[in-house]
Amino acid sequence: MAAKSLTASKLLITGASGFTGRHACAHFVRQGYTVIAAGRNEQALQTIPGVTPFVCHLEDRSQVEDLIQQILPHYILHVAGKNSASDSWKFPTEYMESNVMAAVYVLEAVRKYCPGSRLVMVGSRLSTDPAKGAAAVPHPYSLSKTFASWVATAWQSLYQQPVILAEPSNLIGPGESAGFCTLLAKYIARYEAGRAVPEFRISSRFESRDFLDVRDAVAAYDVLLREGKPGMSYSIQSGVEHTLGELAQALTALAQIAVPVDYGPSEARLTPDSLNKGANGASGAEHLTELGWYPHFALEQSLADIMQYAREQAQQPSS
Repeated sequence: MAAKSLTASKLLITGASGFTGRHACAHFVRQGYTVIAAGRNEQALQTIPGVTPFVCHLEDRSQVEDLIQQILPHYILHVAGKNSASDSWKFPTEYMESNVMAAVYVLEAVRKYCPGSRLVMVGSRLSTDPAKGAAAVPHPYSLSKTFASWVATAWQSLYQQPVILAEPSNLIGPGESAGFCTLLAKYIARYEAGRAVPEFRISSRFESRDFLDVRDAVAAYDVLLREGKPGMSYSIQSGVEHTLGELAQALTALAQIAVPVDYGPSEARLTPDSLNKGANGASGAEHLTELGWYPHFALEQSLADIMQYAREQAQQPSS
């Protein structure tokens, strides 16, 4: 399918200074889009090349309305939100505000001021199928992303807004992230530099997950903005599972010296169902391939890029 040109169209990216947001800004700027980068940290936004920064607290309804009314974007990529399952236990209200109410404010402001604008809402594979009941919710983060996904699809149904839901798997790649690969790479880089760091502990070497390069995920968001079917939820994944032990072995193999890693006794594994199907009825990745999307970054390349980033950061005085 031939790509539709979005050159010179206004694209709003929320959460622009985060891990995925920065990669999204770089991608869409390269494509020639007029990118408005929204976030709460003005200093961080100023460091993103080629974008128009816009400071906005998405938990504040009036600020969100000002943002949408002033910009009137043609396209919106909503990647903002909190994403730590462990932190969500301590701050459940903040997770509901950041992941649910912020989504509501964005959807409603778009409905009021630019209802024809296409919006990709980035969800999570850790969402829970509501049909399984409240007892199936594993943590407040999952609850917040489940609500946000349902709000997005309901808004599309109720108001006929062109809203598309994306559910990526575990995203990896160079850049600042709290993910497993980045944390282990930083540990390795600091150990190589001779710094005193506590031994890295992995809860279970057998836990299996689907890992996808964030740059491939951003390319998928690009396809969905142009070609995604409103109301549909798309699962974005590599299609290949790897255990944490495999990733740890691959990363430590890139180390310049022998690096100790502590493997915990747990033999926990994720079930194939939780790995291969989005919780909110997300379609399989084959639907994205029908739109012309395929992953391009091999796992080895992603890990090498992560390791390079970690070493660069380890050389910084404040790292």
